[in-house]
Amino acid sequence: MNIVTKTRFGIRLPVSGPFASLNNVISIAKKAEELEYDSIWVHDHVQWTREMHEHHISSGSAEALRPGQEPTFLESMTLLSHLSAYTNTILLGVACLAMPCRNPVHIAKQAANIDHLSNGRLILGVGLGSRATVMSKEFEIFDVPLKGRGDRMLDFVKAMKVLWSEPYASYDGEYVAFKNAEMYPKPLQEGGIPVWVGGWSNEAARRTASVGDGWIPGWLSPDEMRLGVDLLRDELTRNGRSPKGVTIAVEKYLHVGKASEDVTSRAQQTISQSLYTYERQMKNYPEAEKRHIIGSPEEVARRIGEYIDAGVEHFEFKVIYSSLDNLNDQMIALRDEVLR
Repeated sequence: MNIVTKTRFGIRLPVSGPFASLNNVISIAKKAEELEYDSIWVHDHVQWTREMHEHHISSGSAEALRPGQEPTFLESMTLLSHLSAYTNTILLGVACLAMPCRNPVHIAKQAANIDHLSNGRLILGVGLGSRATVMSKEFEIFDVPLKGRGDRMLDFVKAMKVLWSEPYASYDGEYVAFKNAEMYPKPLQEGGIPVWVGGWSNEAARRTASVGDGWIPGWLSPDEMRLGVDLLRDELTRNGRSPKGVTIAVEKYLHVGKASEDVTSRAQQTISQSLYTYERQMKNYPEAEKRHIIGSPEEVARRIGEYIDAGVEHFEFKVIYSSLDNLNDQMIALRDEVLR
């Protein structure tokens, strides 16, 4: 189904937002596998408020919000464990764990277990745990300082990789330390679970070069993506690593429909909401739209091609949808009218 044979395509599940429920998540996960998508994705926050629910639309759409909705957010690691029993071949990804607010020893154990439950299908995205909205208090609730969160994340990933690879694992970092830890089972995937680093900044690309097996930014235009990929490859070479071993991915809002004007109007409200979050400081909607994939099948194919030309190998699509039926329709249209 791929535009380019080596390119992979994934769908974010309704784990938060107006359609968040276990039944909906399972339904879309099974549908994505049936339609031969390559991956399904969840995202991660433990603390999720009504204010976040209304202003940070990561699945569904702003137009689908209703007064009085509870701010449901299904926890990422336990959910991926559950989904491993409902799917057979599709990759299971999280983009991205709010890593500074997590215990790396516990996450290492959970991830290895999910890798076995899924027969080696896990992709573990990790990030700084950026505030979802201006009013977000997740770091305060976990009593974790925002300062130093980049170094904390790097420390945690290094510690996890030691736990996954060594029979008697010892690690002495600034934020985590242990000695002679025995953790089994080790990950099923040869070489360990792929760790993809989130973030759109140059520093995120450098962190990927240090500890990542993939880079999954959002909110980058094709030209910005190309510059980031060039920087990442230079940093990998500087670190003595081969660029061939690191996956280039992106996370993008997507809305595909027959009439481009109608599609744009439907997408505008949801994407505009994100201008009031910490995802990326955009001056206006047109600037934000340049960094996502919106339009008719022909326009969507062209935009996907621009990102592929910039080096992207794996897409995580945050489809903008007003109902579950609309999501299903877009998944079918994307498969049949764009990717085939």
